[in-house]
Amino acid sequence: MNAGWLVVAAALALSTTTFARSDATPQPPASSATFVGTEEVKAAVEKNSTGAFSDTALRTIPVESKYNVGVAVVRRSKVDGRMLPDALIHDDVAEIYQIVEGAGVLVTGGTLQSAKPLTAAAVVAEIGPSSTGASIAGGTSRRVVPGDIVIIPPHTPHGFVDITTPRIVYTIIRIDPQKILELQDKPQ
Repeated sequence: MNAGWLVVAAALALSTTTFARSDATPQPPASSATFVGTEEVKAAVEKNSTGAFSDTALRTIPVESKYNVGVAVVRRSKVDGRMLPDALIHDDVAEIYQIVEGAGVLVTGGTLQSAKPLTAAAVVAEIGPSSTGASIAGGTSRRVVPGDIVIIPPHTPHGFVDITTPRIVYTIIRIDPQKILELQDKPQ
């Protein structure tokens, strides 16, 4: 008798699933994926290997007309044993870092000190409306190494306060719900 109830329950579950699927709104076919290979990341770093800083946009694509997603590679280097100050906040864009090479101390959260809006059109097109500051007060410091991933929501001060290797390289995924980032299908 218990086996009979299991058969009835299974039949009801299957018919409910089939019914739910037949009423579901059809999904549009998926568009092709965008691929950024390791060699392209390495080439961007080597192309921009001098100076204290480079931020190279590799792709920025629209996703279902809902938001833009950008992929970039950033290199920060010490020059004469020092690094440039790094304190930033983005108005709308979330960033996801993955450390590729090197190590450092990243501060997130807190308060951006002496904030000034970035106004250069090329910068806003690449990273979204943002402000830079002299430093970050009250944030959380974390040592980051290759393989670490950091998700930085919009309105979150962030920046490296130390690079403990000659340079640090990381990829950034920028999620732009306002669709401000300039679309780009090939590296610059």
